[in-house]
Amino acid sequence: MILSMAATVIASQAVISGAYSMSSAAMQLGLLPRLSVRRTSETEAGQIYLPTVNLMLMVGVILLVGIFKSSDALANAYGLAVTGTMSVTTMLAAIVVRRKWRWSRARTALLVAPLLTVDLAFFSANSLKLLSGGWVPIVIALAAVLIMWSWLRGSDTVAAKARRDRIPLDDFLTAMARKPRHRVAGTAVYLTPEPDLTPGAMLHNFKHNGVLHEHNVIVTVRTADQPRVAQAKRGSWEVLNDAFTRVTLSFGFMERPDVPAALAELALPGISLEPMRVSYFLGRRSIVAGREHGVRRFLDRVFLALARNSADPSEVFAIPPARVVEMGVQMAL
Repeated sequence: MILSMAATVIASQAVISGAYSMSSAAMQLGLLPRLSVRRTSETEAGQIYLPTVNLMLMVGVILLVGIFKSSDALANAYGLAVTGTMSVTTMLAAIVVRRKWRWSRARTALLVAPLLTVDLAFFSANSLKLLSGGWVPIVIALAAVLIMWSWLRGSDTVAAKARRDRIPLDDFLTAMARKPRHRVAGTAVYLTPEPDLTPGAMLHNFKHNGVLHEHNVIVTVRTADQPRVAQAKRGSWEVLNDAFTRVTLSFGFMERPDVPAALAELALPGISLEPMRVSYFLGRRSIVAGREHGVRRFLDRVFLALARNSADPSEVFAIPPARVVEMGVQMAL
């Protein structure tokens, strides 16, 4: 009994930690919407807590217990899930060996083929339990694929429409040089995924208020293909003119993007980044469903649900809420 309890605690902690880490990496890679991430350690960057994921795990465990009612019945789903994971992991290892290690096809086949043969043998044997519980992990996997597919599709659609309504940054700067406008003291930071285009929040701020700040910093946050980025390679900047500076910040997919701290470490020349003199302008899109039908309409509904429950950008990028100005616009899918 003691061994069973210890194994249960260890296994559950492994699942919880793995779910948090994978969800955080998926968010950084754009596969999932931004969720609230809470740091549980001041020294270990990997110790995080995601309330939404934790709630989903709790609901999932309760449903599994209610569906199977006994560990013997759960073993049918467990066997298919484990052997399926082993098979997929071996396939992914083959990709790493070929693309990362640069092995030849013959050498890769000699390594992967025996392992994959054993994995597929176990998987095919457990596939006989598909109707007696093995369908559960397949449904969960399909649900995860549906969520990521809907989010990618919707994000690409929103980005394409936003790109169509914006103007190149060089054209905007040229227009400002020909007809200067009144400037207010302080520094404005605009976050945008496309540094070559004028941020939507900047256009709306200029349109409604008719002024610009003394210093304007256009920040683009990139996610690197590695867990963490060295401090020396965190960011770079380009001075466009006396009022505009373009900054690119890079974070690893296991890091939390702390934009204010990263900007302070860059020490931008001639720009004051004192907390009380900096305003962060964020674009807030109110997305509504379009006139699609069938599967597309269903995917749009899933994307809208994910977008409504995504975390606030100020929390994602560690921006003080008191220094945030949101400029909203409505957009139809």
